[in-house]
Amino acid sequence: MIVEIESNGKINLGLNITGKTNRGYHLLDMIMVPISLSDKMVINFKGKAGDLKIETNKKEIPVGKENIIYKIYDLFYKETGIEKQEIELYLEKNIPSQAGLGGGSSNGAFFFNELNKHYKMPISLKRALEITKNIGADIPFFIINKSSRVKGIGEEIEVIENRINNKIILVKPSFGVSTVVAYKNYSRLKEKKDANIDKIIETMRFWNKDNLDNLVENQLEQSLLLEDKNIIEFRNRINEIKDVKFHMSGSGSCYFTVVEEKQQNTIYEKLKVELEDCEILVCDFLN
Repeated sequence: MIVEIESNGKINLGLNITGKTNRGYHLLDMIMVPISLSDKMVINFKGKAGDLKIETNKKEIPVGKENIIYKIYDLFYKETGIEKQEIELYLEKNIPSQAGLGGGSSNGAFFFNELNKHYKMPISLKRALEITKNIGADIPFFIINKSSRVKGIGEEIEVIENRINNKIILVKPSFGVSTVVAYKNYSRLKEKKDANIDKIIETMRFWNKDNLDNLVENQLEQSLLLEDKNIIEFRNRINEIKDVKFHMSGSGSCYFTVVEEKQQNTIYEKLKVELEDCEILVCDFLN
């Protein structure tokens, strides 16, 4: 049995760090929104006992047990007690890595959903959110895959209404960012700017672009701007681009701007010229 699916990314419309757990995990309060930029997966259930084999179009993507998809594979069969089945999976990566767009977590979540569907849903949604958060904090969000306010370490998910119908332009510089460093530096922040999550939710419901641009803050970007030379230099570059306001997604390094459809081509061409060393991508909000 062969299944072909698309595994979409996300952006963050605001990200606050609210504390730490006893185990050292940071607690978050943020808005996560699915976007149309997607990876593709071809999953071949071979119908016999065996193992998982992953192939991909990107040489830098690990295909062994360190891959999130493989961790999900092990987790699912351990949780259900079902004998492991031979599966061949081809992953076509289109979502940039180390970008804050959740590509790896999305792959894991969508694969989990397909496994669960294949075996007639042996794992409930509540249990799925509980067990997958330990593999990746963004995986529970992608299992639901709807615009949400996400709290805790990623497992507290409140689906929200999103009426934004504008385009998104993503700008991915040539470098990535370490999520570990982003969180590590947070404790050094003396002046933190909070994203107004409640007002962002209201703005998404009664769409107003100017309000959104003024409300979004990302405290992981603030921590990276303390010492990450790549981010400091890049933020300075994009600040010089007139009439376009950029926001970092997640722990970066990808930035995004929300634009009206009639302005899309003009701004896209402008960014292609001014940021010629970057990957420029246009996508939509999914909901």
